[in-house]
Amino acid sequence: MENNLDLSVENIKKLHEKCKAQDKDLYMFLKDEMPNISTEDRLKYLATVLNDFIEEYEWDEKAKRHKDDGYSIVKFYPKGNK
Repeated sequence: MENNLDLSVENIKKLHEKCKAQDKDLYMFLKDEMPNISTEDRLKYLATVLNDFIEEYEWDEKAKRHKDDGYSIVKFYPKGNK
């Protein structure tokens, strides 16, 4: 497990830009991009990306959620990619 998370502005912006260039929701993108980190750490990245770029994502609260390690995770899609 990776203990040193890179939540720097530069890294979060890079992850956001890469996510926008593909068609998966943010969590599945992060899971593919960083398969060896814990669900909790992946959720820290998800929360940080959304904190900085929430206006560039869309979601449907009634849609089926991801289930991962006991978490129920809303699917956030880059706008225009859903």
